[in-house]
Amino acid sequence: MIPFYSFEKIHDSIKHELIEKSAEIITSGNYVFGTSKFEEEFASYVGSKYCIAVSSGTSALHLSLLALGIKPGDEVITVSHTFRATVAAIEYCGAIPVYIDVDKDTFTMDHTQLEDKISNKTKCILPVHLYGNMANMTEIMYIANKHNIPVLEDCSQAHGSTLDKKHAGTFGSLGTFSFYPGKGLGALGDAGCIVTDNKELYDYLCKARSWDDNEIGFNYRMSNIQAEFLRIKLRTFNKVLEEKRKIAEHYNSIFNYVQTKNVEHSYHIYPILCKNRNQIIQDLKNKIELKVHYPLPVHRLSAYRKSYNLPVSDMIASHEISLPIYPGVDYNKVIEIFKEYKNDNASSFL
Repeated sequence: MIPFYSFEKIHDSIKHELIEKSAEIITSGNYVFGTSKFEEEFASYVGSKYCIAVSSGTSALHLSLLALGIKPGDEVITVSHTFRATVAAIEYCGAIPVYIDVDKDTFTMDHTQLEDKISNKTKCILPVHLYGNMANMTEIMYIANKHNIPVLEDCSQAHGSTLDKKHAGTFGSLGTFSFYPGKGLGALGDAGCIVTDNKELYDYLCKARSWDDNEIGFNYRMSNIQAEFLRIKLRTFNKVLEEKRKIAEHYNSIFNYVQTKNVEHSYHIYPILCKNRNQIIQDLKNKIELKVHYPLPVHRLSAYRKSYNLPVSDMIASHEISLPIYPGVDYNKVIEIFKEYKNDNASSFL
């Protein structure tokens, strides 16, 4: 059976470096407060002035909202078709998530609905770059600047994604990244970061991620070992991206997948829409491992349930299936399996 994901090819060529670096850090006895080299290298990679290494993508979102001054009762406009951490971070601040629907083709924030949701309580716009695709930041930034509202980009699935050659996370005031192991650029454990060009925000975030003798802070630091692992993996990341993009080209030959105009997609996930999702997963379970991202939009999860009319988000949640896409996957076999299945079950696909 073809697994949904495998690190084998990604890690094979660098495994010796990871092991050597582990031993070096263990011997040094220095396990925290040593992430500056990674920060410099990742900031350079995405084209931002500053990078702040933190413990996870969720902590990156939480700290970023605090840095923007988000407080109880404030409204943050975002999407429901995302991993729940996006909304959890808003609620950690006591703020109110205000959902708008996603575009039916790109699965990212539908900017045409944005202006109607802005109120005098709106203190942040939080688009999510999903699956490796990017939201239409040109239009979102135009609207945000028109109303003088800061933008925080959730780039947890957009390592290596660019719009008009500008990297995800560098359009708004802040951009957050997750380095959860399964992400495009993954650590060997939890880790995350924030990027910004704003020195004032940078100074605040450097203090807030750690305990301070004179101020309230958080235990949101990235460990040295994860920073060093990420430095090693960052050096080979563009090769990983190249392989995933080639696989996506092959998938595109039989599936209709639309990306935002002028986006260089990183294909963290390759989604397709199917009428009979559960049946397809069941029928193919002995041949290929398939996943769902995400079976319920956030506004329908019990902990975050809100009464919203989001028909596209609901539609995607009901019909999306994710295909295996990683270096080393037997994509020809995946295509063969789906071609055969589509020939026999054409009505199962949208």
